[in-house]
Amino acid sequence: MAVMAFISNATLAQGGAGAGGVTPVEVSSIPAARQADRIVVITVEGAIDATTAVSVKRRLEAAERAGFDGMVLEVNSPGGDLGACLEISQAIKSSSIRNTVAWVNDEAHSGGAIISLACREIVTSDPSSFGDALIILVDMFGLTGMQTLTPEQRTKALPPLMADVVDSARRSGYDEFLVQAIVTDGIELWQVEDVETGERLAISENEYRMLFDGEPVRGRPMLAQVTGGVRTYQPSDGPGDGSADGSAEQEAGADAGVDDEDPDASAADPGGSQDPQGDPVGDTGGVSQADGEGLSENPGGYIPASETLEDVQREFGNSERALEFGLEVESDRVVITPEDRGSYRLVGYICDGTSAIVMRTQDMRDFGFSTATVQNDEELKAFFGAEQLVRTNENVFEKLVRFLTNPIVKLFLIIVFLLALGIEMLTAGTGIAGGVAVVALIVLLGSNSLIGLSSWWEVLAIVCGLLCLAVELFVMPGFGVFGVIGFLLVFVGLIGTFVSAGGSMSSPKMQQQLITGSVVVLLAFVSAGVGWWLIIRNAQNLPLFDRLILSSASGVGGMPQKSMLHAIVMDDGSVKVGSEGVTTTPLYPIGQADFDGQIEDVHSAFGPIERGVRVRVVSATKMRIEVEEISEDGSDAGAGPAGPVAHGPDDDAQTENT
Repeated sequence: MAVMAFISNATLAQGGAGAGGVTPVEVSSIPAARQADRIVVITVEGAIDATTAVSVKRRLEAAERAGFDGMVLEVNSPGGDLGACLEISQAIKSSSIRNTVAWVNDEAHSGGAIISLACREIVTSDPSSFGDALIILVDMFGLTGMQTLTPEQRTKALPPLMADVVDSARRSGYDEFLVQAIVTDGIELWQVEDVETGERLAISENEYRMLFDGEPVRGRPMLAQVTGGVRTYQPSDGPGDGSADGSAEQEAGADAGVDDEDPDASAADPGGSQDPQGDPVGDTGGVSQADGEGLSENPGGYIPASETLEDVQREFGNSERALEFGLEVESDRVVITPEDRGSYRLVGYICDGTSAIVMRTQDMRDFGFSTATVQNDEELKAFFGAEQLVRTNENVFEKLVRFLTNPIVKLFLIIVFLLALGIEMLTAGTGIAGGVAVVALIVLLGSNSLIGLSSWWEVLAIVCGLLCLAVELFVMPGFGVFGVIGFLLVFVGLIGTFVSAGGSMSSPKMQQQLITGSVVVLLAFVSAGVGWWLIIRNAQNLPLFDRLILSSASGVGGMPQKSMLHAIVMDDGSVKVGSEGVTTTPLYPIGQADFDGQIEDVHSAFGPIERGVRVRVVSATKMRIEVEEISEDGSDAGAGPAGPVAHGPDDDAQTENT
């Protein structure tokens, strides 16, 4: 074992070792597995998201290439996206740098606790806070607030997280039952101590009854609850009790905390196995630890800390799902049996299960999660016995990606894309607005691809949608089948930019992303629609549009040329169905035509029409004039199966009623 100098907090507070009679450095041994000459500090500050995962993996790989022999993950985070946290955890565990330490400075809640557990050791600042990794759904726009998972969602989402933290516990020697109580509620635990070895262990109620006589001792828990926490575990008494859909309490938001009249009520078992005070009243039909059965089978290598986790244990026993999150490290936890009665003494009541647990600085030391208290970089170097410490933070590019993938920013980008796309269509392909639309789309998809939110199908949907819209506008004008298909494809493709690649529709995360994406894209379409309407209404007064729209088209007979957008602006009614004229510009599909010396902006109803061609009005509304080409024999070149439109003396009356 290597022996290195370790500077205590008290010594550093007095100025450290040096000349002038300063208090000498306190020296203690540093384990060889921890000792490092060069350490890198990877900071995780604020909410954890997909960009955080990309950044941490980048910096970790750079540290590996640079040959650092120690890595510190400095965590100050309230939590974040579960998928991103699991990515970071796996990256740490698979890193070639095995000497990893999490520095909780000064909070590691939820996802922050998960990634901290992935490191070989944990140190904390003082004060610090750690825990509460309960899975919840968060509305990114704050419309519905935090929502707890339904029982079905809990069964799908909890096993991968449970596997990760239990694996971390087995790698680093943390108590398996305590880490389970960090990530979910419904777990009631006691702490006991081996009378011979002094080793302490968290046990469940069934194990308590095997070791001690009488009812389990309850009272004020040793570990704090989460203030304002929510309940996810819902006891079930069978079909029809309302728990299948999360129960009325869960739908209402599941008010947090302990019941004022009965602080232990939330510890009740499923199936009515306990009354609110914990007295056994029936058989759950689940795994029983009272006789030691069930644990020996240990499906998936998972040992549940409570009977409230039967659904999670069943998922570990499912061979198909177990492949997704199987435990690689075998458990060395002792199996409590009735023969152990008298071998343990009770230390205290750890938690009542009403919420996920939270530990403070001293709690982490007492329960074996924290190795030391570290306040600054100098103490951190001393903890490793290191000569060099290098800090690495998120770079500017990663911060930019986080900004661009914010839902509010994505809403703005989609609005710009839709507005620019519409303006490009209305201005007959000048290219400027189209360029803006392309840039907005590239930024939207490009930033998503860097954090794993872009997949081939959404890009294909958007491109195919744009092609369908182009066919509708330039090849087969008139909002029909291609227009509807194109609109839907673009809408669905834009929603896809909010969804992680390779996700499952049954995943709570995927469902939340779909809801968020649908809301954002719908808001964007509504906003763009309002923008289009305002532009159309005021197009003739906008100098920019005067320069963009068919500036090369000339009037007839010296008459002033109208704006191209006039074709979809409220008309004065002088041109009616059946009116004939001559095109003064090409219609691709929008252009201008001369009706008895009056220039009007028109829309081709049946494909492109060249300049100088005779046309007839087939539709005249307050917002749009559509024309079709008149062939040399006087028939309608674009007429469909119904034949040419007949015009009679009542045309004026019919037009007024249109």
